Amino acid sequence: MHRGALCALLANLNAAQRQCRRYADGLTRVMVIAWFASVAGATTYYLDCNAGNDNATGTSPNQAWRTLERANRQSLGPGDALLIRRGTRCSGTLKLQGSGALGRPARIGSYGDGPLPVIDARGAIAALEIEDQQHWVIESLEFTGGTLYGIHVSARRGTTRGIELRNVVVHGVHGELKTKSSGLIAVLGHEPESVLERITIDGATCYDTSQWAGIIVRGASRENRARQITIRNSIVHHVYGDGIVLFQVEDGLIEYSAAWLTGLQPRETIGTPNGIWTWRCRRCTVQWTEGFWIDSPGVDGGVYDIDWGNEDNIVQYNFGHDAQGYCASVFGAQGEVTVNSVIRYNVCVNNGRSPKLARRQGEIYISTWDKGSIDAVRIHNNTIYWNPPIEAPVLQIDQADFTGPGPNLFERNVIYSTSPLLIHSNLALKFDGNLYWQVSGRPPRWEYGQHAYHDWRTFQQKTGQELQGRYQDPLLNALLVPRAGSPALDAVRCDPTAKVDAFGHPLPQGKNCDLGAIEALPPAPDTRPRRFVREAIPKQDIHGRSTLGVWTLLSFLAPDSALSRSQLVFLKAALVQYRGRGLRVLTVWPLKQAELIPLSYELDLGEVLAVADPERSIAKAHGVESYPASLLVDNAGRVIERWDGFAAPAHLGLLLRTLAGPPPGSPAVDLPLPR
Repeated sequence: MHRGALCALLANLNAAQRQCRRYADGLTRVMVIAWFASVAGATTYYLDCNAGNDNATGTSPNQAWRTLERANRQSLGPGDALLIRRGTRCSGTLKLQGSGALGRPARIGSYGDGPLPVIDARGAIAALEIEDQQHWVIESLEFTGGTLYGIHVSARRGTTRGIELRNVVVHGVHGELKTKSSGLIAVLGHEPESVLERITIDGATCYDTSQWAGIIVRGASRENRARQITIRNSIVHHVYGDGIVLFQVEDGLIEYSAAWLTGLQPRETIGTPNGIWTWRCRRCTVQWTEGFWIDSPGVDGGVYDIDWGNEDNIVQYNFGHDAQGYCASVFGAQGEVTVNSVIRYNVCVNNGRSPKLARRQGEIYISTWDKGSIDAVRIHNNTIYWNPPIEAPVLQIDQADFTGPGPNLFERNVIYSTSPLLIHSNLALKFDGNLYWQVSGRPPRWEYGQHAYHDWRTFQQKTGQELQGRYQDPLLNALLVPRAGSPALDAVRCDPTAKVDAFGHPLPQGKNCDLGAIEALPPAPDTRPRRFVREAIPKQDIHGRSTLGVWTLLSFLAPDSALSRSQLVFLKAALVQYRGRGLRVLTVWPLKQAELIPLSYELDLGEVLAVADPERSIAKAHGVESYPASLLVDNAGRVIERWDGFAAPAHLGLLLRTLAGPPPGSPAVDLPLPR
């Protein structure tokens, strides 16, 4: 049997596609899909909006249909697929009928060469509609032109389950803004009895909307939450309202994603947005994300938010910086209790760019209103570089009611501030084991309860707080890593639930764990290859663009590596921020050029450069044995840093800020350079 056929038999369709890409001796993915569908007793249909014919059978590329109207009349079942020809533009709304089955989803994808096919709503409400349907995979398509949504996945009278959106580009959604349940990708439970579950958004690029959200998933009600929701490897930017949000969700996850330039509505009308946040969520986690240049026409304008009505939410391993508002918040409101909130191992840098929002909210903001309350909040092991344009507190509690038996703790954080006001808190929140330092030139100030304290010892003695804490220079370098002699080093016993720090380094690196989010590595010889072989790099990438810049971020990625997909998110975020500093991002893939070109469109590489390395000769020249791996190279060809594995957003971002200079509108981190 041909190896291409064998691999399709051994795995489900998606896995077969990945394996066959590697082993099937040039067999195209469209042939793989069609062959597997025929083996499984399913049908693949084709749509060519340039040259098709609605009177054709639709069951082969040369019998493709021409319009979405014709495709929308076809009901798809388990294993069936509709493939749309690349390089074409289809007008209207794609709204297919039918459902797949568990393990045999119905699919919408693409075939042929060139850019992704575009579904242009042309003034319709949405470019893609899925309603009360199950087990669909939508991948490798571009959507534009909706007035309320780009992609609208909904449950109204029944159940919407097992929907996967992969490698989709959604943009250009414009209409009158009336509701927060609108935007580029909206997954919504519209009726109280409707069910949303097992929804995955993986690899979405969403931008340009005057509707509200980049990506929103909203369950039907507090009592009937959406369940098992995952958003990963996704990017949102240039949106009027929120970036990425989970509303009324149970078991939700946002990870390896980024949001920037959110909250761009010129005047406040229906709300005050944040970057990445959750509301009325049970067991939701936000991790390994980056948010920056977050704005708001009113209050908020923060990067991360555990909003009111949440239960058992965690915000961890994130990099929040250069927002107009706060880095992270916890809220209670509307008579509901926010329970068991954890904010840990995050790196917060240069937020509070708005004087008004810095004064009102600080860097970490806790507040309740309308009879809401908080039961158990723990904010620990975060590293904060607070440099607001006015005097404003790092931690701000303007008013907050705490209830229930859970502990409310602020502990083990490292705070470096240019403002003398370090905390403004009521007596319900307890403080211990934190490391504070401020460089305003004025006396420090802790406002606790009804009193202000300008002396560390007096603060400890009068309040009984911070008995294990310190007011002392943490001796951080510009990467916010504790240097030799820092009081943060080996200062506390490790939290058994935390396995790595914000850079991804295993914990601990010494006998105990360090304070803050970033663990200092012990002195040791660096035996990693530090060579950059310029002659191994093609002068042009697959699209004919020059490959080297003043700074080159050289990243070795593989299509079958999950962390490669995740790394790409933060390479794109870095390029947006440091392009003006001469940065180029060059990715190297173990693929033939004919394979890499269509992949470059699927992954929406844009200005990210890509070169093919089918024999892995470029990887071998740089000592790369596994994917991902990345090198930061200066104009002289010197390797400044190397990551064998995933480069965490905080590590990558702080290093570029230090070496290339801060991104536009951001002050520098005024600390010593790392050795």
